[in-house]
Amino acid sequence: MGCLTGVFGIVLPRFALLVGWYNDPNYWNTLLSSQLWLAVGWLFLPWTTLIYGFTAPNGMTFINWIFVGCAAAGLDASTVSCASSASIA
Repeated sequence: MGCLTGVFGIVLPRFALLVGWYNDPNYWNTLLSSQLWLAVGWLFLPWTTLIYGFTAPNGMTFINWIFVGCAAAGLDASTVSCASSASIA
């Protein structure tokens, strides 16, 4: 069951980014200024890229940067550790 949690943690944000980019590629390309940053975010920090995509259209205030920081430190780091511990057990 732990393996399934790790797989969902890894696949879900990447799938959401892919669907969001497919539905509105111009938004994501202008938000991140190139497809390269979207690819890097999709590969290495998918939760952070997703949260940044949700918060950036309203302007990046201090609370929005807190959300992005929590996504980077909490969600992306815990997804990697959950996936690695699920594959060990």
